[in-house]
Amino acid sequence: MPLCCAADSPSSEPARGGEPRPVSLVLRAVHLPITVVMIQMAFTAGILCVAPCGLHFGSLQHVIRWSVTVPWLFTAMLTSSMLALRHSSMGAIVVLRNVAPLVSMAIEGVITGERIEVDGATILSLLLILGGVGLYVSNDVAFSPTGVAWMAFNMTAGVLERLLQRRMIAVEPVDINKTGLMLLNNVVSLLPMSVLVYCTGEVPQWRLLARLSTADGMLLLASCVNAVAISWAGINAQAYVTATTFMVLANLNKFVVVAFGIAVLHEASSWQAVVGCGTSLLGGAAYARARSNLASRPTPVKCSEAEADDEDDEKASLQPA
Repeated sequence: MPLCCAADSPSSEPARGGEPRPVSLVLRAVHLPITVVMIQMAFTAGILCVAPCGLHFGSLQHVIRWSVTVPWLFTAMLTSSMLALRHSSMGAIVVLRNVAPLVSMAIEGVITGERIEVDGATILSLLLILGGVGLYVSNDVAFSPTGVAWMAFNMTAGVLERLLQRRMIAVEPVDINKTGLMLLNNVVSLLPMSVLVYCTGEVPQWRLLARLSTADGMLLLASCVNAVAISWAGINAQAYVTATTFMVLANLNKFVVVAFGIAVLHEASSWQAVVGCGTSLLGGAAYARARSNLASRPTPVKCSEAEADDEDDEKASLQPA
């Protein structure tokens, strides 16, 4: 998974609720979100290249198959997120991101080739999460037709990125190890990001990086280390859970941070924020329960297999002891 620390919050504002993350604190000092993401990518690629013996690329075909899809979809997701923020509030974007799992669930089986079981409890749990999110951001939902278009494009790019990653990691795995996928994600993504950083006018502002204090520099380094961990965890998680479940987890972890801030740090919050956060987390627990119940269901035996078993049992009973 490409790095997404700054991508999830391309503005310079800290994460809603909870303590600001290292990358958010860095963006307070220097308003260069694309540049910060590029630094994180270059840092990750550099770390991986320190031990090239740990990288495995099975075939050029598999390298191309991955490189022409996932990194470019990530850049499209990042770009559309920034453009959507110019025409919509963060609250509107958060709501639409929580609609994405419903869209993903509807098309995941077609794109990944997996047999995805869905029941009423799963759908209701996703709607419960969405309702909680809507209540949480009820005072911060504003958008224009242009904003809706960019948000829809952002959701489409995000869903496709997750689905294709899932297919190439777990369903029809490419012959590339996890660290190799991380390297491809970050190196290839730097190509379109280089164009994006120029188009957004950040290049002339790079001189601001030289003015970072020691504390801000350490925070930037911490965000880079954190980005490596996120990239590694994301790729490994996609091998064990469906793309829809991955998106649900990614959305809910933000509300875990919010809940921690409210319950432990005693941050001031409106009743809508408290109830909305609690409802979303409850929906997340319900989703986990629903998926667990589906996974524990016995696999139905095909008729032909059942008949064959009956014939074997009958033959065994006729044989002398």
